[in-house]
Amino acid sequence: MIVRWMAVGFAFWIAIAAAFRFAGEMVMQPGLVAWLFMILPVALLVITYLVLKIMRVAPTDRSEAASIMAVPGLLVGIYEINSFQNVFPNLDPQMGNEFASLMFACYAAVIIAGIVSSRLESI
Repeated sequence: MIVRWMAVGFAFWIAIAAAFRFAGEMVMQPGLVAWLFMILPVALLVITYLVLKIMRVAPTDRSEAASIMAVPGLLVGIYEINSFQNVFPNLDPQMGNEFASLMFACYAAVIIAGIVSSRLESI
């Protein structure tokens, strides 16, 4: 189970990084970052919940699966934050701190989705 969720998490976070790399300049603008903080973590919470339900993860294993899914993001995120200008040349270098904060909010949302969905067995 651990390897599967690490692979899912790695693909998930690489896809998000690629989206910011190729289209991030459209949303990572000073006026829109506040909206991203409200929308992206909630979207990832819902997506994580749906992935856990679609993959038919037992309610008792959802917390572990979501937590394992967040780990590759944390590892990839270290490189993204440390090499922000190289990884995201399309984004304003001043947005590095906002990006880092947004990503950590997203990692937390994925973990919270697992915890909440493990408690909501009837859903």
